[in-house]
Amino acid sequence: MDHIHTRRMTSSGLRQPMTVLRNQPQQYTRGAFLNDSLGAGRAGRTPKLTRRTSMYVGNLQPTNQQGGGGGGGFGGQIKDIRPIRDKPFQVDSLDIIYTYAKEKLGFQGELKDFKINTSKDYFTLFKLVYQRLDPGKDITKIDEIATALRELRYPFANDITKSMLQAVGSVQSWPHLLGAMRWLVEYVATIESIEDQDDEVEESGFNPDSAFFKYATTAYNLFLNGDDDYSDALDEFDAAYEQSNADIIAKNAEVQKEVDELEKQLNEMNEDPLAVAQNENKTLRSDMNKFNAYTKHLEDKIIKLKDYIIKLEEEHKGIEIELAKVEEEKAEIQQKVDSQPISPDDVERMHKESEQITNNRNAIATKAKELSKLQWEKGLDLEKRIADIEKLIQYYNTSLYRVGLLPSSAQYADGKDYELSLDVNADRIDKIISLDLRNHVRTKLSEVREKFNSEYDKIQEQITLISEEIHRLSDDNADKEIDLNTLEDNKNILARQFDEVKQSEQNEIDTLAKRCTSFEQRISQLRSEGAAVYLEWKQKSQEIQIQYDHCIHEYNAVQETAYNEFIMIKNDQLRKLQHISNVLTDLKKFSEGSILF
Repeated sequence: MDHIHTRRMTSSGLRQPMTVLRNQPQQYTRGAFLNDSLGAGRAGRTPKLTRRTSMYVGNLQPTNQQGGGGGGGFGGQIKDIRPIRDKPFQVDSLDIIYTYAKEKLGFQGELKDFKINTSKDYFTLFKLVYQRLDPGKDITKIDEIATALRELRYPFANDITKSMLQAVGSVQSWPHLLGAMRWLVEYVATIESIEDQDDEVEESGFNPDSAFFKYATTAYNLFLNGDDDYSDALDEFDAAYEQSNADIIAKNAEVQKEVDELEKQLNEMNEDPLAVAQNENKTLRSDMNKFNAYTKHLEDKIIKLKDYIIKLEEEHKGIEIELAKVEEEKAEIQQKVDSQPISPDDVERMHKESEQITNNRNAIATKAKELSKLQWEKGLDLEKRIADIEKLIQYYNTSLYRVGLLPSSAQYADGKDYELSLDVNADRIDKIISLDLRNHVRTKLSEVREKFNSEYDKIQEQITLISEEIHRLSDDNADKEIDLNTLEDNKNILARQFDEVKQSEQNEIDTLAKRCTSFEQRISQLRSEGAAVYLEWKQKSQEIQIQYDHCIHEYNAVQETAYNEFIMIKNDQLRKLQHISNVLTDLKKFSEGSILF
């Protein structure tokens, strides 16, 4: 940020603390926090709370003066894409502001007692938060809030008008003002977090100023004692800097890792959820078509079984008619036999013929049972083979989907349909299977195999080229390591030569003073740039979070639509399945009743 500067540093290299005036009320109940805080200031009570800081914001001025200003320095009107009118967003914003007020401003009440929806309370809270950012500037009127937000480069400052500030709790004003307060609290909290991190580094980490002055003091004492060998002090100074650089590199690697993870999540969110839902819908419809085909197959089988049962009933009626005729003939013959005189030989002969007829009837009944059993076994075997063939056909069609031959619009289909189907009701053998596997399909599969082999050879060639490139890079790396070792040797030689150089006392003092000034300026510049980059990254992270929430909202809507459609399809299929189950149950009962009859 252009408006964030580093404090001047003393000759000792230590940063000066910044005193911040804060109010700390004793007890507050239901909305009294902000009024009491303001009243405490009016009563002349001056709180004495200080915190160390290396940053301050003073005399903030808008940097974008072209085109009439506004928009927080972003050249033009920017629309607030945050869901500021959504209830969850407002509740979350109030929770963030309440947490900050409780931790940093000393508010001791509950969330239900935290009220900022009046102009007076809003002005008081804004003033307290803003003074933590710039203690030297006092906001005396509520109309100055819009100007302060523009100076802070609030992206949506043009949405804040004086009329809104006069009616904070109105339906049109409250969402924008609550969003501005949330942004200010997060902005100040970020700057304070950076300052706290700087203080932690000073207390427990590496301080380049103190390290350099320690080296200068040690070297100068050695010089006064007549010792011209400063190698130990210089090595200690270099080791401290190397350790500091290693820590910075490690932290940068962690930050880069987090950035990569955020980019990965953003790329995943950028995937079209509608396309994913359409693919799932297409898959479900394909499954539904297959289930309908299987249902149709079962219905055809039921029709065949009904026809077979009707045929058996007709045969049973015919047998009963024949049996009745035989009984009538038997009665007639018995009557004739009874009316005729019968000799003992005739009786014996009749008994033998009767036994022979009985044996023949038993043999015929046994053969009929065997034929019926054989027919049933053949039927089961046929059904099993048909099921196996259907599984093979399903595996065949699935494989064609995988290799790109199905549907007709696939990559290798060339507009032709290679889907295989089985027609068990065909009147000819060559019509049972829908395609000519030997002459038509096998030729196409051979062509596809040749294409796959050609692509596989190309990929193998690419792998070979990549392997060669890796070997070449490995060799170059080895050469660079050798060059690095050579440079290290040269560095050591130059370091020894540097130790042998002697300079006069005045030149030594002048050189140390110049280097001290240069290091101070460089450190101040790096801190300022680091804080600006971090704040810019924080704002971008908030924008990404807002876009992420918007994408999640759209994704949930599309997901709910797809889920409702899936539930409707599922219920339809369950009703069909229930209908089929009921029909099969009725058929089974009817079949059992017919057999028993």
